Amino acid sequence: MAKTITGWVLFAVITGLYVFMVIAAIGNMTQLPEMASQLGLELNPAGWFWLWFGVCLPPVGFLVALLAGIKRKGSARLLLLATGLSVVAAIQLEVSLIIPPTSFFM
Repeated sequence: MAKTITGWVLFAVITGLYVFMVIAAIGNMTQLPEMASQLGLELNPAGWFWLWFGVCLPPVGFLVALLAGIKRKGSARLLLLATGLSVVAAIQLEVSLIIPPTSFFM
């Protein structure tokens, strides 16, 4: 019984971290254009692409991890979800480091 409860709690925590990543990306997508307009700038299509990329990447990573764990035990599913979360975070970090923020604006 304790293993089951622990597994579900860990699943909820990892899922919450995926949700947090999506909410943070949506916050970036809504606030960045507003901040740019206050500076007299606007986002170019590449900027919009990277903002949408940040919103879409966590759900895609979550679904891929869930699909990869369909026929596995609970502990393997949790490891796949945690690995997917790490991969999504690493990709988002690399994008933020490789793409300069000044290239988002016209």
